[in-house]
Amino acid sequence: MIVAGDRKDTPFVGIIDEVLTTEAPFIAGIISKQVARFGPSWIDAFEKDLSIFFAGNVEGLRTATRGYIRFALDGMLLQKRFDKTGKYEAKTYEQASLEVYQNERYMHSLYLPGIYLSHFLWRHHYLQQLFFAERFVPLVRKHGGTKFYDVGVGTGFYSRECLRELPELTGHGFDLSSHSLSHTRKMVDAFGLSNRYQASLQDILADPPKEQAPFLINIEVLEHLEDPLSFLKGLYRILAPGGLGLIAAAVTAPNADHIYLYRSAQEVVDQVQQAGFNVIEFRDDAAYDPRTPQESVPRNALLLVSKGND
Repeated sequence: MIVAGDRKDTPFVGIIDEVLTTEAPFIAGIISKQVARFGPSWIDAFEKDLSIFFAGNVEGLRTATRGYIRFALDGMLLQKRFDKTGKYEAKTYEQASLEVYQNERYMHSLYLPGIYLSHFLWRHHYLQQLFFAERFVPLVRKHGGTKFYDVGVGTGFYSRECLRELPELTGHGFDLSSHSLSHTRKMVDAFGLSNRYQASLQDILADPPKEQAPFLINIEVLEHLEDPLSFLKGLYRILAPGGLGLIAAAVTAPNADHIYLYRSAQEVVDQVQQAGFNVIEFRDDAAYDPRTPQESVPRNALLLVSKGND
């Protein structure tokens, strides 16, 4: 864990470390593990992110950290159950939506803070962030397009990153949760990027955007759906010919709102290709190393895709 002296240099990360140490000792070492794995650049990036998003709101950061603790604990318990059954809990999308996406208290006190902090605190999520910056962003710059769609915005993290890393772009985010959209607006506003972004409560299958976009982001939505292939085909239709996309899906990662079980990254690749996309490159990252050969581990399948011109 961070020692007291280090907290002076990274006060916002220090607050998270303090809350984890006092309230969740079972995961208190995660910050020191990430520093050891990714080096000082990781903690510098995390501190900068937190200092902007939680500027003047230290208590809000403490509350978010407590939400992350509950989010992580729920995931651990569900992972153990998954090890025994090999299945996700049977649930329809409508049930998951009522329980999670339309539940204001759950979304803002647990789900959204948990996912936001996981972008830095979880190994596979931070590797995803690095891939976005090192592989996706340069290709977008080279392409020359000027607009992206983020379908299933979640916390708004990747909408914000696109706007921040690519100042030539405008963006449009779509989601079916008003709570995700409000968090996304807060995220984009905090970084001073709202003038290049709009967000819509909109089903892109029932009501697709009128224009195709040259770039598309879809981060960990597929596992939330009963029929991800139909959704992927919808994504394909709204991506312009010659366009690029970044698609991620959770693999063997039970959660309160995960419905469709991918048992391998290759299953995601196959489905994305079936929808019509060309897979340029993909990653398969584990959240942590399994302690036994029998233990399942949440994984992240991350695909850099394109759409042909024909």
